[in-house]
Amino acid sequence: MSSPKDLVGAPSKRICPGSFANLGMPPPGASRNVPPLRRWSAIWEFLAAELTGKPPPVPVEERFDPVQAEIVAAQINRVLPLLPVPGRGEFDFDWPQLNYQIGPEELNVFFQFAHRGSDGVLKMYKLKTGQIKEGAEFATAPEEISVVVSDPRFPTSMEAYEMRTADGEVIRLEMPPAQGQETLASLERDYRRMRDSEPRIVAGVHCTTCKVSDLCDTFPALNPEAMEVIPFEKRKASGFRIMISKSRLPEMALCQRRAAWKTMFSIPVDPDHYSLETSPGLELGNRFHKLMAQALLSSDPASFFSEDLEVEALYRQHLALPCVADLSIGKTEFPLGFSVRFGAGQKPVSVVLSGVADGVGREGDGTPAVIDHKTGASPRVYPYEAELYALGTLLRFREAPAVATHFHQLSTSGKTPICDRKVWKREEMEETTRQLINLAQTASQWDLLDATSPPFEVGEWCGTCPFEQRCRSHRGTP
Repeated sequence: MSSPKDLVGAPSKRICPGSFANLGMPPPGASRNVPPLRRWSAIWEFLAAELTGKPPPVPVEERFDPVQAEIVAAQINRVLPLLPVPGRGEFDFDWPQLNYQIGPEELNVFFQFAHRGSDGVLKMYKLKTGQIKEGAEFATAPEEISVVVSDPRFPTSMEAYEMRTADGEVIRLEMPPAQGQETLASLERDYRRMRDSEPRIVAGVHCTTCKVSDLCDTFPALNPEAMEVIPFEKRKASGFRIMISKSRLPEMALCQRRAAWKTMFSIPVDPDHYSLETSPGLELGNRFHKLMAQALLSSDPASFFSEDLEVEALYRQHLALPCVADLSIGKTEFPLGFSVRFGAGQKPVSVVLSGVADGVGREGDGTPAVIDHKTGASPRVYPYEAELYALGTLLRFREAPAVATHFHQLSTSGKTPICDRKVWKREEMEETTRQLINLAQTASQWDLLDATSPPFEVGEWCGTCPFEQRCRSHRGTP
């Protein structure tokens, strides 16, 4: 059974009892050695040697491929000036953690080291090497910050910090004590509820970040040879798991490197591509999709759009859609896709192809249907998107002879809305299924410890690639 620590920063486990219980199976063990964690470990080993005066570890250029070695070296250079000066004060590497009781368990919050200066103040440091998520103040989870501010020594004699190598900053972890106590109380409520719940699967957006998605029947497992569903009880854990969203599938057809760097390697984007600001069109689309997820399940959907004129205009287009089939929506923001396992021996790889449909339900004659809304100046359906939704739906509704996909193209420019409907018959899906399995197999062949292993293709898409500058410098060609 999972512990309070498993709920920290894991929305899938806070929502889904099946994920909380790990579905009764061990999660992929070797997936803990994914590239971002390996880079974090290398940076910390170097910093620990710097603080203790010990010989530095094996040089990064000998431990990583050139792409990741460059990233690690740059982050080390950014974080070195942030370190306390070695020899000034006392350093502790054996006890840099805090504990908090949650039910019968302890929530352990780990830091990399503690430093006590001449002023007697104890400062504890966490190393954060990933980019800060949009809108997030801290990389550290709120529950962990709550443990810090709930410690009796805080804030008079103890301070806690993030050392952030992505931007070269040290940020103090702060939170009003009342907020911290409420956060911990909420965590304890969630822990008790999940511990006592039947380990059933609750599908939702959280499934796309779940660490056991390849073991969950939300994404049925396909046998890549026979193209048939593997019974849930016969699924096996893999050494590595790759999760590829529908938006990455078109990229794979153009340039595997671009998809792999985003999906598996978490390579930082080029500086001129990185922005915390969302474009107006995307921001409008996000607002519309968020409200539609609630409105489609409401008896009074129009009420959700009365206070936002821009979004209301898109909703009016939705009402004017020329759909040829009546639709009854059962669920919104519903995950669809499949998983497939490749290889044997010590390092099998599971690949999950996933998408989140805006809605699923049935047409008037009972045919299962998937609904997705496209907004913006030039709304369009991406390659493999309809295919993935259709196959994922057929795998979930195994009694259905066919499914329908509805792509509702809504435009803010006043164009006539379009309902792009297609029926997918089960007996005609073999070629489509094989195409998607081949994409998954392509991903399974990447060397997951070498960012230069996925092949690249030079084309017009390079001009909009967020990795263009870094890729050009690591192509190994003139």
